[in-house]
Amino acid sequence: MKVKALRFKDTKEFVHILENGMIGTSEIPDVLPLTASLDLLKKYYEVSGQKTDDVDFDNLEVIEFDFIEASEVGADIRNKLSPPLNLVQMLDQYFNNPEVPDFQKLEKLIQKEMKQTKVSVDYLSKLF
Repeated sequence: MKVKALRFKDTKEFVHILENGMIGTSEIPDVLPLTASLDLLKKYYEVSGQKTDDVDFDNLEVIEFDFIEASEVGADIRNKLSPPLNLVQMLDQYFNNPEVPDFQKLEKLIQKEMKQTKVSVDYLSKLF
């Protein structure tokens, strides 16, 4: 699920604007809806009457990120590791078992798994 959060541009700390207009920082974001923007937040605080004189909005940014359950990430990684595992097993058969009845069929399967392995490795390399 995608969400947004407010943070400092320079330190990348997550920002919490408290009810008294003070700013708090944290390693944990104050989750905002996807419709949030810096302009909308400024207007919200103006309309709500909350004091934000001490808030330097020029040093703040609204960022978007994925909010993912840890168990989902583990399952996703396991799924992405299946093609490389299949490829290794097929290559093992291909190189270590000269009596495989249909080398051409095995070669086609290997090429298919090579393509999927490239996709999986690319995905995993960008995951974190």
